[in-house]
Amino acid sequence: MPLPTMPCMGKFSIDVTNAESAAQSPMNFFFECIKVKKVFDEFGLRDCVEGIRFELCDKPKNGEIEPTLILRNCVLKNVIIADASKRSSNGYLIEKRLRFSGKCCCEVYGKDSCGNVIRMKVTELPNGTKFSIGPYGELCYSFNVRREYVGPNSICPEDFERLLHFIEEGRFELQCLEEAIIDDENNETCDEVLTTSLGLFLVVKFDTEVQLCVPVTGYCQVLEDEQNIEEGFCEDVFPCVSFPEFNPPQLFSFNGDADS
Repeated sequence: MPLPTMPCMGKFSIDVTNAESAAQSPMNFFFECIKVKKVFDEFGLRDCVEGIRFELCDKPKNGEIEPTLILRNCVLKNVIIADASKRSSNGYLIEKRLRFSGKCCCEVYGKDSCGNVIRMKVTELPNGTKFSIGPYGELCYSFNVRREYVGPNSICPEDFERLLHFIEEGRFELQCLEEAIIDDENNETCDEVLTTSLGLFLVVKFDTEVQLCVPVTGYCQVLEDEQNIEEGFCEDVFPCVSFPEFNPPQLFSFNGDADS
């Protein structure tokens, strides 16, 4: 079923009971249209490789790297989102499927026993895996996954065709999140080189920006961090100036009067 749309305007109130006094007082809400990232689909993968070799950019204390690695600046490359559906001879959808493929590359860092963060560049990998080496020693992982939309994730044929139209227009994007660990019994370096086994967890999210209509009570308050300011203008005048409002005014006040 398509998600319903609505004019995002109006206001309402609900009675809220004070837990201490048991007295009721109204809490006012108004509707606000906000732009957010909505995840339409996501999937997780795991893989492991033995015999990966890293070159460390610094010498770790005690010659060891902690098992949990730090992956930064992850980038997706060669992304393809394609229709992989099965159709009848007259074009009717039999199985609604999408294929996601790409390569997620991350910079790798490790911590030594003193908590120092050290850059680790991949220099060697065994053949025949989905792992590869980026141009600057990044750890890359290639995926090619077909997703079928049945059961709880089902979507009617008309909405699926509309979804394909949005994909063709480039409105969707993929995001990758990765976590990696190395063998804690094989984490000792030799001449700033580490050869070990690595396990990778990868989550790929299929999302786009949407506009949601939500009830709100107002903007979040920005709290000023109080600091001691000394001498003259900074001591006597500036502390008396009210902290400015960083949120724009509403087009209409809660009482329904147009703001001037």
